[in-house]
Amino acid sequence: MTDTFKDRAEDVARRVHDRLPRPWQRAWTLIGRTGREAVDDRVPGLAAEIALFTMISLPALILVVLGSLGFVADALGPAGAQELNRIVFELPRGFFSDRVYASYENLATRVLADGRADVISIGALLSLWTGSRATNRALETITIAYDIDRPRPGWRRRLLALGLTVAGLLAAIAILPLLVLGPRVVEWLAPEAVASATLTVLGALYWPVLGLLAITALASLYHLGVPWRTPWRRDLPGAALAMIVWLLAAAGLRAYLAATIGSDAVFSQLAVPIAIVLWLYVSSVAVLLGAELNAEIERMWPTTGLRPDLGPGEPPTAPVRPAGR
Repeated sequence: MTDTFKDRAEDVARRVHDRLPRPWQRAWTLIGRTGREAVDDRVPGLAAEIALFTMISLPALILVVLGSLGFVADALGPAGAQELNRIVFELPRGFFSDRVYASYENLATRVLADGRADVISIGALLSLWTGSRATNRALETITIAYDIDRPRPGWRRRLLALGLTVAGLLAAIAILPLLVLGPRVVEWLAPEAVASATLTVLGALYWPVLGLLAITALASLYHLGVPWRTPWRRDLPGAALAMIVWLLAAAGLRAYLAATIGSDAVFSQLAVPIAIVLWLYVSSVAVLLGAELNAEIERMWPTTGLRPDLGPGEPPTAPVRPAGR
């Protein structure tokens, strides 16, 4: 049954390819090869593993965010502090039971009082331990996407995963409060002398700038994930694809939550955890699809030619590994 469906899908893809204008045929071939490789490399299953380790690290990451928000609460002014309290205390009320919310409220109140460096430290350590497992799995999957028979040693990959997790955690401490508070944080933090037109421009650039930072981070992950050097710009297509998939998934989950939350209190408490798990899973799929796209681009338009150390069964378009890497 599976082979029959696969054969039919390939036949349909071949017919579409033949009917497309010549300039679009290579792009269609790239799309088809990316999809086939994603299935062959078990991207859905590997994404589930990454999502699991990421979900385990979420409680520790929440501690980090709460601890860092406490340090910026005073700088936001009355309006910013009021919005911060609404986000931290009012929004979660409908998602938790009374007993769980009471524990959360007690913890959040103490953490937000004046910032808690100890909470940030504990949360950071827990996030490092669990987050590095997810990063290590992502690096391993990127290697699988390139069909490398002799990847970098496991200990080097784990050290790289730990370094990337540390960098990501530092970025999260700096950026997540901005994501939580939204573009209005520009108005709260800006001096009174700043013109309203300037604030409007800064607010309009807020989300595009964060999106560019996310694409840059993804491209850097892909760039460092393979054990050879390629131009960093070659990893931008995969990062852009991952960002597009992630935005579409986020919009879909937001619509799902808007349609379900509030209709029934019990179902609302179930809908939010389901949405979080789905969001993590789709985000992991998006990252791995970006890696598959970059790998197929490297196969179809190789940048460095044939590797001199190719062994039996290795792909003929595998890039050359420069000396010293």
